[in-house]
Amino acid sequence: MSVVSFLPRLLLLVIGGVSLVFPAPVFSQSPTESGPVPSIRVKQGDVFFFYVDVENGTATVQGRFRDRAVPFFKTERPEQFGALIGVDLADPPSKEDLQVEISSADGTVERRHYPVEVLPVHFATQELTVPKNYVDLDEETAKRAEEEQEKILKSLNKVTARKFWEGRFMMPVEGKIAGSFGLRRIMNGQPRSPHSGEDINAPRGTNVLATNEGLVALVGEFFFSGKSVILDHGLGLYSMYFHLDAVAVAEGEKIRKGAVIGKLGATGRATGPHLHWGTRLNGARVNPLSILNLE
Repeated sequence: MSVVSFLPRLLLLVIGGVSLVFPAPVFSQSPTESGPVPSIRVKQGDVFFFYVDVENGTATVQGRFRDRAVPFFKTERPEQFGALIGVDLADPPSKEDLQVEISSADGTVERRHYPVEVLPVHFATQELTVPKNYVDLDEETAKRAEEEQEKILKSLNKVTARKFWEGRFMMPVEGKIAGSFGLRRIMNGQPRSPHSGEDINAPRGTNVLATNEGLVALVGEFFFSGKSVILDHGLGLYSMYFHLDAVAVAEGEKIRKGAVIGKLGATGRATGPHLHWGTRLNGARVNPLSILNLE
C-alpha cells in the first residue's frame, strides 16, 4: 500500500528479559545490560507492541497504563507474552509507568514497572463557518445522536479475551489520505471534539476492506457517522468504518482480512464521499495509520 512506504520501521530491543518494540524515529537510548531500562518513547495517538519474557509456569500476564487495562496474549515464542498498547490522542505528554502483573501457576505474583514517555504532537486546528443546524441540533436530533453515541461506545468498551488479528494490518481503501487524525475543529466559534479517525477520499462505491481479521461488533446507520461497521479484532482493539454507502456484513459475522465489508459513500453528516477510518484500543483513540507497521 502506498502509505506503508513512508511509515517508520520498527526496532526490536531486548533488555534484561524484556523485549520492547517502538517506532525508530523516537528511539533515543542505547541498551546496556547493567543500566536501567530506557523509557519507551511514543507519541500521542500512537500504538506500540510490548513483549515480556517470563519464567516457565507463568499462567497469566496483565497490564495497566494510564488507568486503562492492557490485556496480554501468549506469543509463539516459549515463555513470552505480548501486548498491544495505545496512547490516546488527548493523553497529556508526561512520563508514566506501564504496570505489569505476572501470575504463576503456583499462585505467586510478580509486579513490574516500565517507564513510558508520551511525546507531544501538534495537531492542527481548523476554523469553519457552517449552517447553524450543523452545530446547534434540535432537541429530537440531539437526543438521537446522544443515544447512538452511547450505543457505539458500549460496543467499543467490551474486551474480547482472544486475539483475532494476524500479521500486518492493511489499508481499508486506496485513496487520498486527508491527514485529519487529531484535527481540532472550531465550528461557528464553538470548539468540537478532536477528530479521532483518519479520512480517506475515494470515489463513491469503492470497496471498503477489513483491515485485519475480526468479528463484526456493530452495524448501524447513525446520524453523524451514517452507515457504519465496527470490527472487533480482539483484546480491546476495534476498527471503525463510517459514512458507507452500503454494508456487506452482519453483526456477529467472522471477517477475514481483506474481505469487503461495504462500499464507500457519504451517508450521515458528511460533505462528500470518503471513508472515516477509526481505531480504538482499550478505550484509547489511536491513529489507524500507526497500526499498519505492526505484526
